Amino acid sequence: MKLLASSAVALALAAAPAMAFQFTGGNAELSYSAFTDDMDYSKAGLSGQATFAFGPQLGAQIDAGVSKFFEVGETAHDLTLHGIYNVAPEVAMGVFYGAERIGGNSRDFYGFELTQKSAMFEGELYLGRGESVRYDGMLAGISGSYNVAPEFGLGLAYDRADIRGLDMRKYAITADYALSPDISLGAEIGRFKADLDEVHGSETYVGLNAKMYFGGGDATFSRRGVLDIIPGL
Repeated sequence: MKLLASSAVALALAAAPAMAFQFTGGNAELSYSAFTDDMDYSKAGLSGQATFAFGPQLGAQIDAGVSKFFEVGETAHDLTLHGIYNVAPEVAMGVFYGAERIGGNSRDFYGFELTQKSAMFEGELYLGRGESVRYDGMLAGISGSYNVAPEFGLGLAYDRADIRGLDMRKYAITADYALSPDISLGAEIGRFKADLDEVHGSETYVGLNAKMYFGGGDATFSRRGVLDIIPGL
């Protein structure tokens, strides 16, 4: 699976010089999340995404971000590449390959993804795997949102990562409000559950974000990664 995902991303990028190259949109985002029982266990992040088209059907997306986990005092960095195939104007499938680093430890992750976007509804799912020198396991997620008004949407999301000795699940209710075509504010409330070899726990968390769009569009896929699932440390 790792070879297929990384090869597909490389193929999409290698095809760029032979096709029309066009920047189609992206975003920059500020985010913050914390557990309600102890707000010291929190995370703040700055991230960006950019999408490029190599013709009517092929494309690529790059994600980059930095996050600060306040209680443990560690900073995480991540970088992800997506290869995109536009099945239809509102449907895209793709593969992703990325890496994240925190506290001197690094992990790469890869997998497949699918999204559908229309004026009223957005849905997305992904299935992948995370690997490091010592640990490996699966990661997966599904999300959907419905625009109850032109500027306001409500959604549900579920993410899971089962990495040898650590089983994480996150359930969320999300809301987004468009201040303008280029700026939106978001909020979420959810439940994060982590089952370690000897520790089990479930906590409520809240999150806020502000996003700015540029280039006349947005990224095709959401961000990926194991650390992206964790609301705070």
